[in-house]
Amino acid sequence: MDLSAVWERALTAMQARTGPQNVEIWLRPTHPVRLEGGVLVLEVSNRYYSDWISDNLLESLREEIGKVAGRRVDVEFIYREDSATEDSPAPAASHGGAQEPRGLGVNAGQTFQNFVVGECNNFAHAASRAVADAPAKAYNPLFIYGATGLGKTHLMHAIANEILMRDPHSRIVYVTAEDFTNDMINGIRFKRMDDFRARYRKLATVLLVDDIQFLSGKDGTQEEFFHTFNALQSLGRQIVLSADVLPKEIDKLEPRLRTRFEGGLQADMQAPNKETLLAILHQKAQGLRFTVSSDVALAIAQHVAGNVRELEGVLTRLSALHTFYKQALSLEFVREKLPDLFSSPKSAPITVTSIIEAVARYHALRPADLTGDKRTRTMTRPRHIAMYMARRHTGISFPELGREFGGRDHSTIQNGCHRIEEDLVDNPDLAYKIKIIEQGLGIAAR
Repeated sequence: MDLSAVWERALTAMQARTGPQNVEIWLRPTHPVRLEGGVLVLEVSNRYYSDWISDNLLESLREEIGKVAGRRVDVEFIYREDSATEDSPAPAASHGGAQEPRGLGVNAGQTFQNFVVGECNNFAHAASRAVADAPAKAYNPLFIYGATGLGKTHLMHAIANEILMRDPHSRIVYVTAEDFTNDMINGIRFKRMDDFRARYRKLATVLLVDDIQFLSGKDGTQEEFFHTFNALQSLGRQIVLSADVLPKEIDKLEPRLRTRFEGGLQADMQAPNKETLLAILHQKAQGLRFTVSSDVALAIAQHVAGNVRELEGVLTRLSALHTFYKQALSLEFVREKLPDLFSSPKSAPITVTSIIEAVARYHALRPADLTGDKRTRTMTRPRHIAMYMARRHTGISFPELGREFGGRDHSTIQNGCHRIEEDLVDNPDLAYKIKIIEQGLGIAAR
C-alpha cells in the first residue's frame, strides 16, 4: 500500500473518530511526505498547524495510521516554507484539484464571472469586488442585505472564490448563522469548544456568515459570535455578513453586535428589473447548455415576478425538457409540454389581503412586513405599492384601507398612493413591476 493510500484510509478513520470538520480543517491540508523506519513525516503550513494537531489529534492519528500500516508509527512535522526546494514534493491537492489550503463551505461554481450585474445589485457587487480585491482593507465588515432569492449568497461565494484565486493560502470559512449555532451547540455537547473557537477565531482569514438574522434571540450564540467578531477584527481578518434586513431591523439583536455590524459598509440588493432578469435568465440557460427564445424568456420573466430563485427552478424544468426532446424550445412547444408552467391563476375576488400577499411575495417579504411599523426603504416602497394597488383595484375608502394596513391614518394611505402615482409617470420599471404583480393576481386578464 502506497503512502497516499495509507493517509487516505487514516483520514477516513479519523472522520469517524473526531468528526469531519477537524479532518477537513486540520488534516486534509496536511501533506504526507514519507514513511520510513516507523516515522511518518507530515508537511504543514506552519507551526500553528503542527501545534494544534499535536495538542488535539496526534494520539488518535498515530493509532489510526498504525492500524492501517500494521505497525506502530510516530509522527514528525516539517513546515512548508522550510521544505520548498526543488526536491520537495508539491503541496497536497484537494479532491477538487485545487491546491490547499482551500475554502471551507465555499461553492466554487458561484463567481463574479457568472453574476449578472444590474441596477438592482450594482452597489453590492462593487462593494463585494472591493472586499475581494483587498480583504480587511476596503470594508470590514461588509453587510449585504436584501430579500430572499436575490443573489446575496452568490456574492458571498464569489468573494471567497476571488480571494482564493488571488491567494491560494487564504483560509476561507463560509457558514450560515444556523450552522454556526449548531457547531457551537455540538462544541458544548462534546466538550470541543476549543476546536470550535479555533476554527472560527484563529483559522479563518476570511469569515462569511449567511443569514445572520438567524441569531435573533439566541443570547448564547450572540455572545460567542461577539467574541469571534472581535477576535477576527483584532487579527485584521475580513468579515462578510448577509441578512434579509438591515442590522437595526434584526429583532432581539444585542446592541453591541448591532453597532459592530453597522461599523462597516451596508450594501442592499433589490429585486431585478425586466432587463436584468432577462440577462440572468439567458446566462443561467447558457450554463445549462440550452438557449431560450425571446418570447419564452419574456413569458418566464413575467411568471417568476423578479424572484431569481424561482427562475432557477423554471429553467431546471426547461433544461430537462430540452434534454429529453432534443429540439428547440418554442413558446408553443413549452406550453404544450408544461401546461402548468405559465398558467394564469384562477379568477378569484381581488381583496386587500390578496394584494398585500402578492406584493409581499414579489419582494420576498412577509405580508406582516407591509402592515407593520418598520419604515425602511425595503419595507416602505412595497407598502406604498400595495396601498396604490389596493385603492385602484378594490375601491375601498382611504380610512378603510388604513385599518387594513395596520391601523394607519387615512392621510398616510393617500400619501403612499400619491407617491406611486407620481413615480409611474416616468418610471417604466415601476410600471413593469406592478403589471407583473397584477398578472399574478389574474387582474390583467380581466
